Amino acid sequence: MDPWHTGGSIGEHARNAIAEEIVAFANTLGGIVLVGIEETNDHPQRAAKPLPLPRVHELARRLRQAVFDIIEPPLPLLESEGIDMGGGQGVVLMRVASSRRKPHRHAVNKEVFIRRADESVRIGMREIQELTIRSVAEATRVDEIIRQHRDKSRCSLIVGNTGALHFVGFPTTSFDLGRVVGRPELLPTEPRIQVRSRGATHVCRWPFARPLTWRPTLRAVTAAFRGDGVEADYLLRTDGLCQVDMTCRFTETRQGFYAGWLLAGLGFMLIWIDVVRRAANDAQVEYALAPQIGALGISPILGDYDITDFTQASGVRIPGGVHDLPIVSIGGVDEFTRHLDRFDEDMWNLTGTNRGWPVAFEIGM
Repeated sequence: MDPWHTGGSIGEHARNAIAEEIVAFANTLGGIVLVGIEETNDHPQRAAKPLPLPRVHELARRLRQAVFDIIEPPLPLLESEGIDMGGGQGVVLMRVASSRRKPHRHAVNKEVFIRRADESVRIGMREIQELTIRSVAEATRVDEIIRQHRDKSRCSLIVGNTGALHFVGFPTTSFDLGRVVGRPELLPTEPRIQVRSRGATHVCRWPFARPLTWRPTLRAVTAAFRGDGVEADYLLRTDGLCQVDMTCRFTETRQGFYAGWLLAGLGFMLIWIDVVRRAANDAQVEYALAPQIGALGISPILGDYDITDFTQASGVRIPGGVHDLPIVSIGGVDEFTRHLDRFDEDMWNLTGTNRGWPVAFEIGM
């Protein structure tokens, strides 16, 4: 019996065996691994009865980290949840999605596994090459969809002294919501985002999300916000594509972007993606999220989180033109603050500066 069955450390044998199953699911169609279930001696084996494990919530966290550390390349999505059956004892449920980063391999034995029928099996070089080709083809499809939407956003910048923020998120594997009209549970909510910077806490708001009236179109719903020199358009399609387009007119009083706007826009997209996945009962779908920032006729100021108008801004500017920020792989919600942190870094690097002091983010619905 492995030591973790009695509350001890996770042994290498158990860790490696679980990692093989996780790799196989990630390289195929995804799946669930249950830890703490006694199996029959039949072939194929079947669940016989629970074999409750101690401190199951802590074990779920430790198992996830132990397995995550020995899979190459890292998994975009791996959820590990303890199911308490009483007294802190229970089973661990590990969900893994089909990954667009496949093929994944086991870093200890250097093997690549897939699911074949009811088994996880090693595959050879020819099958690894076939898996790689399929993965590249899928990634190319996603990249092409993102490129088309980015190009369309570029075309919207036709008037001088205008800025734009564009986000498009698309599932990396086939995804079908069935229908989106008349399903309010699929629609976004404004996130609660706070940033801790230089000893103070600031709230980041996405002020263009309400009120929204959603209208049906062909296998999609759309909504529009119209404010004082600001427009925001939203799109959700049945294939899971989520998109936000915001444009604003720069004036003497609005000479650029507030960093809190941009960051809250990303947070809005992260929450929306999670809402869509969960409403579709497919929280394991990985998304590719592509941010884009643009300005025509001006190099807009980037106002820090602690300012309320641009007279207080430092004068740091985003270069004119359209800037495609790196496409981000959106996995579990536990990574959302990391995405905010990286986006913050990208924003300031785009201006040719580096923040120079630490910041910390919190996000919630």
